[in-house]
Amino acid sequence: MDISKPEHEVQLGVPSMDGSHHELLNQIGRVGVIPDAEFPDFYLSLVAKIERDFRSEELLMEDLDYDGIKTHREQHARVLGGLHHVAPRVKEGDVAIGRRAMELLPQWFLFHIATMDRSLADAVRKAKPAAHASVAG
Repeated sequence: MDISKPEHEVQLGVPSMDGSHHELLNQIGRVGVIPDAEFPDFYLSLVAKIERDFRSEELLMEDLDYDGIKTHREQHARVLGGLHHVAPRVKEGDVAIGRRAMELLPQWFLFHIATMDRSLADAVRKAKPAAHASVAG
């Protein structure tokens, strides 16, 4: 699945979230073309980016006192747990397991954006309507 194509991007109308999602989708879309020799570094770098982006979203949820924060955090933790579980093997050169883990990520990520992140984006727009209006403008 080529998730870097525009039809796979889910725009939420919150520039910070949309930009982050776009970058992650582009990175995930590159997984298949990364040579095996470069894959461990790529994998670890991508996991670190996912961690930063998830943390940024979680800080936003904290700032908003977002009702869905517990469930949203749990989803982030489950994905990161899976990625961290295979990281030591990827570091040791087991590229195949890292690629298999990454194959599962696109479907989850697109669903997460379309559901959980959409709900968060709605909360952001309600909390900051003036800022949203000027961005959407």
